[in-house]
Amino acid sequence: MPLRTALAVPAATAGLLLLFERGGLLMKESNIILKASGISIVFGGLRAVSDFSCELRQGELAGLIGPNGAGKTTIFNMLSGVYTPSAGEISFWSRAGAINSIGRKSPAALNKIGIARTFQNIRLFGNLSVRENVLIALHKSRVENPLDALFRLPRFRKDEARMNARAEELLALFKIADKRDELAKNLPYGEQRKLEIVRALASDPALLLLDEPAAGMNPQETADLMKLIAAIRRDFHLTILLIEHDMRLVMGICERLLVLDYGRVIAEGFPDEIKRNPAVIKAYLGDMHAQAHAHEADMSIKHERSEVPQSAAAKPMLAVNNLKIKYGNIEALHGISFEVKQGEIITLIGANGAGKTTTLHGVSGIVKKSSGSVWFNGRDISTMASHRIVSLGLAQVPEGRRIFANLSVKDNLEMGAYSRTDGAINADLEMAYTMFPRLKERMKQFAGTLSGGEQQMLAMARSLMARPALLLLDEPSMGLAPILVDEIFAIIKRINAAGTTVLLVEQNAYQALSIANRAYVLETGVIIKSGHACDLISDPSIQEAYLG
Repeated sequence: MPLRTALAVPAATAGLLLLFERGGLLMKESNIILKASGISIVFGGLRAVSDFSCELRQGELAGLIGPNGAGKTTIFNMLSGVYTPSAGEISFWSRAGAINSIGRKSPAALNKIGIARTFQNIRLFGNLSVRENVLIALHKSRVENPLDALFRLPRFRKDEARMNARAEELLALFKIADKRDELAKNLPYGEQRKLEIVRALASDPALLLLDEPAAGMNPQETADLMKLIAAIRRDFHLTILLIEHDMRLVMGICERLLVLDYGRVIAEGFPDEIKRNPAVIKAYLGDMHAQAHAHEADMSIKHERSEVPQSAAAKPMLAVNNLKIKYGNIEALHGISFEVKQGEIITLIGANGAGKTTTLHGVSGIVKKSSGSVWFNGRDISTMASHRIVSLGLAQVPEGRRIFANLSVKDNLEMGAYSRTDGAINADLEMAYTMFPRLKERMKQFAGTLSGGEQQMLAMARSLMARPALLLLDEPSMGLAPILVDEIFAIIKRINAAGTTVLLVEQNAYQALSIANRAYVLETGVIIKSGHACDLISDPSIQEAYLG
């Protein structure tokens, strides 16, 4: 099917076409184009990817998925030459039939032999025109020498005309030729994503790596992207490997999926198999289904966690009203509203890219709101600077901990009380050491030398030093071993029992719902469901929000 025709096929029809292609394509085109054998990479003491192996075949469209921090982009960086593996081997079969060991080649060298990629965060040359962005990628196909260019000899003019014609052809196919002379940074977000794919295709790759191509897109743009990816694979005779958090896109176009967790492959197979795989469900949601029946049976626990504290029944501590947030041309939140009452643990859950962290940043003043309001204890804090919000009693523990690695544990804790002028800081230090005994043992140790779990404890204790009435927690379990995850969540319950209200963002849906009073489920910047945590813990729509 020609590309122009394929782009006009409705999304549902395109999905059916792909269903007919699945399986048959792999049988007809069985030649391996890329093989990764036991590749690993270590950053300092962190093993980000461990013993990853995969094979990609000519013409295949495969997906690489997994929870936040699983190692997906790190693998792309090794396959595209950005990172050098610490161990293992990567082989690539070029269109010429040559076998290349690519684990230690540069990105430019890999692009020359046929590997191109896009990036999670758009990497266009913003101050160059749309056409110039494409011509840069076509540069590797030039045949003239410097003298031809210097004297504008016939070979140079012929080559230049060929490249301009190819750029025009690609831009026309992607329906952005009318923007050829506009600066790339001025394009709407969806068209910037298209341009990045055009630029990658201009280098004439055999393997195209797409890193979250639908990030920040609205549903219509995502549907158009599904058709576009299917069409370019078919008409450009490409092998495509994509990372994507939008599970409707992944399940709709990928023929095969590899699932990562903690840097290891935990599952591989067809999309329908992956959706039902217990290990995949556990990786995305936690051990929800194994525990749901036990929670439903214990009605006293259910009643205790669902009940809103009576003292706050009339007025919420935090009220978020129609909150919208944009990053450039990307609207990350599309007008969400929710509330948190005093004494509650409220959790925001949803797949990666749903807008959970953006919501916390909007509440705490880290990012600017496009519209909407945030009220805290009856006060409008929508336009306040983040340091003023902290002084009112709202503190955030950021994703990734963000401790001061070159300061001691004690210094980090004292930084949490930086804005305080009362005389109870030393007493609060002792309370922090009581709640987190390991921090007392390591109070003089550099924070950067702590384990991941200890750093998370330090980040939480540092925020508590500000004496917040409301504590925002962003992905407290990220990168921690299961036994440490249990410990961190036990600490969260103790913090709440001591009188601190908690707003929790957490990838591990079961863990979050197991301690929360109420929950809000986000999907692509919209709240799609809310209710008592005990009711949602066994709701099948939660799995659908994560896995499509």
